[in-house]
Amino acid sequence: MKTTIDIDEKKLETVMRLTGARTRKAAVDYALTCTERSERLRKVFEKPLPDEEYRGSLDPDYDLRSIRGKDRPGAHVDD
Repeated sequence: MKTTIDIDEKKLETVMRLTGARTRKAAVDYALTCTERSERLRKVFEKPLPDEEYRGSLDPDYDLRSIRGKDRPGAHVDD
């Protein structure tokens, strides 16, 4: 859709520089997409989930320390 709007040139140039957008259209589209995503996430996290939603979401046998230990350089994995 084509439309005519006044856009702050400095803000537009900054968005183009920061994002690498090559056109004004790409910069505006990027800004709109990021704003939409940000607002959707804000609404999702606006209300915390009830405790019932968290039950069963993590395997009780999950051992983060063990997994991190295996990822260290020089760590040995026992077979």
